[in-house]
Amino acid sequence: MQLRQLSLRPFRNFARIDLEFAEGGAVIVGANGRGKSNILEAICYQSIGKSIRGARDHEAVPHGEGHFDIRGDWQQGQRRHPCRVFYGADDGKRVFLDEAPLPRVSDLVSHFQTVYFAPQDVALVLQFSAQRRRLLDIVLSQADAVYLKALQTYQRLLTQRNHFLRSLGHRGVDPTEREVWDAQLAKPGALLRHHRLLGLVEIMPDFARQYDVFSTGQETAGLLYADEVIESNPDEIPTRDQLEATFRQQLRDGFEKERHAGHTLNGPHRDGFVFTIDGEAADAFGSQGQQKSVLLSWKMAELRLLERRKGQQPLLLLDDVFSELDPIRSAHLIEMVEDFDQVILTAPRQPQESLGDRYARIDLE
Repeated sequence: MQLRQLSLRPFRNFARIDLEFAEGGAVIVGANGRGKSNILEAICYQSIGKSIRGARDHEAVPHGEGHFDIRGDWQQGQRRHPCRVFYGADDGKRVFLDEAPLPRVSDLVSHFQTVYFAPQDVALVLQFSAQRRRLLDIVLSQADAVYLKALQTYQRLLTQRNHFLRSLGHRGVDPTEREVWDAQLAKPGALLRHHRLLGLVEIMPDFARQYDVFSTGQETAGLLYADEVIESNPDEIPTRDQLEATFRQQLRDGFEKERHAGHTLNGPHRDGFVFTIDGEAADAFGSQGQQKSVLLSWKMAELRLLERRKGQQPLLLLDDVFSELDPIRSAHLIEMVEDFDQVILTAPRQPQESLGDRYARIDLE
């Protein structure tokens, strides 16, 4: 699966730009502020239906405009698939695939997979657990429509349960009413936890192997989820029924605290997810170079997970990666992506690293 054309009419700093991408990939070259990262963000809109940066849709509308319009042309085998993501201040967001409107924006997620890496995100991702959970949610939503549906259901029920908690005040609580809310939330919550554990067990060997390359075998990378070390044995994962029973018990045990707090304190939306180096949390004990290697290794492992799950390689997007990596890590990265179907890079100038002739250069004036 490859992106062959992209048109922005308008989007962020672009009033209009039309780009064509070569089969193997491209390097987008331009000074800071020219919009290199905005192009990658627009590509991600075509993949997940929203900003990869976590920005709100209206923030991507250029000043003085009332909308943005992102049009892409994707190739899968011999077939071409036009895709359009349109957002208007009055009309909201709409998506079109093969010239036909999709009922929901989320219906776009299963079609065009992307993996995005920006070194400047390293500190944000490693510092905040919510950002690490977002990493996990994005890759698993692209890999499995069941996960995406459960995530949407869970978020809706979580909002409703939080409203129920805030509405209690000092009135008495009907145990039956509380059990209903707990049971409703526990089902999608258990599914999310189960799929996360399965995904982490699957991704763990690739993640550790990629980090071993970047660190030249000097350290070992690992993963923790909900304070449990992730191993490579799926047989050790609890069943969904077991996870559901555990979650319901957590909700019962924590109800009084949640009542006073006015929101749900236990669940997949609060579960810890930690990258480790030699058993220690990477965000607390890793150097900047180690932290970059951790996140980049995770991204390479994401790509392999999506390739296995979807039967095709996702598009790899690397934003100004060489300016943040030392020569050794840069060389390892170039070697790693050599067999990828399509890679789109950005750089403020032509990278000094030897990229070969697979990357067509696109200059932003």
